[in-house]
Amino acid sequence: MGSVFTSQRQKRVAVVGGGPAGLAFLRVFKEFDLDWEVVLFEARDEIGGVWYRGDDAQPDPGRSKLPASPIYNSLTTTLPVNMMAFHDYRFPPGTALFPQAPVVQQYLLDFADDFDIRKFIQFRSRVEEASWRDGAWNIRVAGQSKVQRFDHLVVANGHYNKPYEPNISGLRDWGAVRGREVMHSTWYREPSPYAGKRVLVVGGGSSGRDLSNEIAQVALETYHSAKEFGRNDNPNPKQRPAPTRFEAGRNGKVIYTDGSIDEGVDVVILATGYEISVPFLSHLIAQPQPPTPHEFPPHLWNSGVHIYPLAQHVLPISDALPPTSVAFIGLPTHVAPFPLFEAQAAAAVRVFANPQTFRIEEEKDRIRARNKQVRDTARGAGGDELRTVGRLWHRISDVARFESAAQFEYRDELLRFAGVTKWLTDAWLPAMYAQKVVLREEWADAARSGEGEELVRDATTKDDWYRVLLKLLDRAERRRRDAEEHVEPAGNHAVYRL
Repeated sequence: MGSVFTSQRQKRVAVVGGGPAGLAFLRVFKEFDLDWEVVLFEARDEIGGVWYRGDDAQPDPGRSKLPASPIYNSLTTTLPVNMMAFHDYRFPPGTALFPQAPVVQQYLLDFADDFDIRKFIQFRSRVEEASWRDGAWNIRVAGQSKVQRFDHLVVANGHYNKPYEPNISGLRDWGAVRGREVMHSTWYREPSPYAGKRVLVVGGGSSGRDLSNEIAQVALETYHSAKEFGRNDNPNPKQRPAPTRFEAGRNGKVIYTDGSIDEGVDVVILATGYEISVPFLSHLIAQPQPPTPHEFPPHLWNSGVHIYPLAQHVLPISDALPPTSVAFIGLPTHVAPFPLFEAQAAAAVRVFANPQTFRIEEEKDRIRARNKQVRDTARGAGGDELRTVGRLWHRISDVARFESAAQFEYRDELLRFAGVTKWLTDAWLPAMYAQKVVLREEWADAARSGEGEELVRDATTKDDWYRVLLKLLDRAERRRRDAEEHVEPAGNHAVYRL
């Protein structure tokens, strides 16, 4: 790639986490001509992060130790491979457009080998503490007596280490009744344990949809609870609003926001996401929200759903840490992750190499504007305003919204700042990203009918993969028209033509 940076001396950089975010940083660092020593600490015995399941094929929810990965057996990606891939490194020809987890894990293994970045990784090295003292990071690794010193720290330990369980009235007592079970979806692998049971899945994200649809094939009854639903012609699973209260009585009532009630539920699965967890970082204060009126508190704050305040969601603005001391890679949600990680990594490397490029007053102005926009949005949303602020922080803003085209504007801004213009967003990508749900549903239908393999068989170039997306959208439109032609309105009813 060639360096556009001027580093005055050799630096030491510690990276925590060998998932896609950490690998992205190693790839970006290696492609710049910088005389630095970089060490990536990975707690497990292999790279991959959430995509590496290891030997946790069927974890036991009764154990206190969390499974190494929340990946369930049937999981497929929520984005097409040509949207989620790293820059200039495509998935192999013939890969399913929405592949299962083992395919993504193999892609990451190949990525590490082809870019020769394993040499930077120390496996079975869990960072227990990272503290900033005397102008350097002091890193303590489990089982090692020596404390290592680094100039910079990259936090890339992922989103899926701490399950979030909502505080729903009565849920704990309800689950304590013999014969009932409450579990987080991080423990779920496949539906057979729920055959013949009544199951409630709480959560409107992709895992909530996947699990409820899968469990509905074997369960006696399946209820899917979410704040909102898309179009669904399938009566199973049964759709429910959010639960507000559980009653532990003999029949075990579940009361929802609209006043409706279900009884006799055997299992509640909380597909309610995860909290941000950086347990090794002593400078990160865990609290739901920075205390007002401190717009820029002296320490970074972790609300569980956002870290505040960070410039561009990456670099700290606090009295306790210089802005060039640490970079957080991978906090934004609802994005195409792998290429965004690379853009964040490129920006971080530039600031590490050239601290004078960081404009702190400009970044403070961005955060002030973001504060106003996010708080205004949270007030209009109702519910827990503080938690809503946190959930929105790494997701939407006038400055860097992570919906549709805006996430790509953010990505390109970081790339231009870093001087990596060859990775700027392709013109077609934002519009196709907006169709990701349609594409996933259509691909699933094509795969079931046997057409999927033919669609991707010869896809090798970027243009080939783009044409696959166009064919799927055309297929979806044809199926929609065919469905409309077979239904005619008759008063308030529908007449189906045979």
